[in-house]
Amino acid sequence: MEQQFDSWRARVSLAVCVLAAACTTPARAAAAPDDSYVTYSGTATAARSNEFLYRENHVLHYHDGKLAGRVVLYTCRDGEAFARKTVAYVDPLSPDFLLEDASTGMREGVRTEGSIRQVFFRDDRGAAEKSGTIPQVDGLVADAGFDAFVRTNWQALMAGNSLRMHFLVPSRLEEMNFNVQHVRSDHTDGIAVEVFRLKLSGMLGWIAPSIDVYYGSSDHTLIRYVGLSDLRDASHDNFNARIDFRPEERKPGDEQSMRAALQARLTACR
Repeated sequence: MEQQFDSWRARVSLAVCVLAAACTTPARAAAAPDDSYVTYSGTATAARSNEFLYRENHVLHYHDGKLAGRVVLYTCRDGEAFARKTVAYVDPLSPDFLLEDASTGMREGVRTEGSIRQVFFRDDRGAAEKSGTIPQVDGLVADAGFDAFVRTNWQALMAGNSLRMHFLVPSRLEEMNFNVQHVRSDHTDGIAVEVFRLKLSGMLGWIAPSIDVYYGSSDHTLIRYVGLSDLRDASHDNFNARIDFRPEERKPGDEQSMRAALQARLTACR
């Protein structure tokens, strides 16, 4: 059991998926009939010490009012980019994505090649990439697909139901089962929020740390994330982070902002 938990802790990507969930709804983002863009940022601090860890800069691309793509640029204290994630919404629940971290050399994601979808993972620059066919599980959730899961099941969660979620963990090349449930209504910085908790199913749920996500009660937008991050420190341990997204920082973007995020050079933080 300890080996299973260590493997999950080392590379759980749920953080990315939840952070990617922090988007405005298509209705708010659609400023043009075909393509429109939204940008926003989040600040990650250590959950216990409140020490600055990194910034996240998101650019969302909508086509005909539907979320089509995303680029997330992770930056150091000095503003230099050290990691990037790109997402293509080939499936709302399990999109294709690539996360790469210049600080460690880690790469992970899901890719589509013809009719075959693969999950892949590389721990660091010196490691060989491992890959496998994406698990054939009904309702499989990968990365940013968590947002679609929450929005689709909002009423059921608010009614007090605990829902099973099959979440893909690239480091294991397989899915792990989480229970998702609403734990309370609250206020964060004057904003009414609904707090949902994610825990591993079964006996692992008794020892593995939980993850709490705070969604706006009215617009269902992610406001705060508390738990293990998918990014790691110099010792390859996942950050235990609190990540805050301020609604006032959301604003319209453009194709140029997405292109700049895609082309930014990645370098390890000083």
